[in-house]
Amino acid sequence: MFNPYHSENAKIIKITEQTSSIKMFRFEFVQKVWGYNFSFSPGQFIELSLPGLGEAPFAPCGASGEKYLELCVRNVGRLTEKIHELKVGDIVGIRGPYGKGWLIDASCHPERSEGSNIDMGMGKSRDSSVASLPQNDKVKKNLIIIVGGLGLIPLRSLILGKEKFLGKNAKIQVFYGAKNPDEMLFRYEYNKWREKNIEVRLTADKECAGWQGCVGLVTALFDKFPLIEKSRVFLCGPPAMYRPALAELKGKGVADEDIFLSLERRMHCGVGVCQHCAVGPYYTCKDGPIFAYDKIKDIPGAI
Repeated sequence: MFNPYHSENAKIIKITEQTSSIKMFRFEFVQKVWGYNFSFSPGQFIELSLPGLGEAPFAPCGASGEKYLELCVRNVGRLTEKIHELKVGDIVGIRGPYGKGWLIDASCHPERSEGSNIDMGMGKSRDSSVASLPQNDKVKKNLIIIVGGLGLIPLRSLILGKEKFLGKNAKIQVFYGAKNPDEMLFRYEYNKWREKNIEVRLTADKECAGWQGCVGLVTALFDKFPLIEKSRVFLCGPPAMYRPALAELKGKGVADEDIFLSLERRMHCGVGVCQHCAVGPYYTCKDGPIFAYDKIKDIPGAI
């Protein structure tokens, strides 16, 4: 009988430190029960569990369709502290993926390709993991990514799969703000991203020794670097970032329907049962965590 809480065992095969409090773990599933690689839509999430300690949601940050799954974990509590103590070869439980990811061109979506999707028993339809595409609308190819702090994690998979998801000629512009340069995630990859026609702009919250870049919140980058045209905008970061970023975007003429944001902080059980993730008429676990701004902007407390 189908059990929505069933998880599969996954073994840690690599651990790398991103910051003083964040590690990136690479997992390989112990049993190859699906016969193909682990695929997900960028922006979806999984649940990671440890016996006796519970589970928590995490967004995959590696490339979709690989033989492994990559997750970044920040040490902030009892479960994540224990995860940080794990070593290569240790086993965890993984279930998912859940939710709907970032809006990407349907023709490039990996789950629209025959035989590429993994559904760990969740019984979802083939197209359920991608946000609904606008009717009678040409999906814009270019992309502006505005992220703060940990917000870059669920967008790295989209950046790594740029050509597959958006096409070779698409432009991506990344505005990324962090407390200081040492807190910037994936910082050793930026030059490789730039080689793929990805513009990376960085800012630190405060001045610090050795930092020659922009200082201020992520919105400080908007006046220094013009936004690329014919773009959608993806927002992901701390709640305090959203309102000033949205105000700046509106001031620059970006339409509400071209803005998408993540409410991943509300994720909990993954299957819309516990109701911790309720946002107006929506469940973040099932209808999100990615939402179009024009669909939630009038819901009190959504942002």
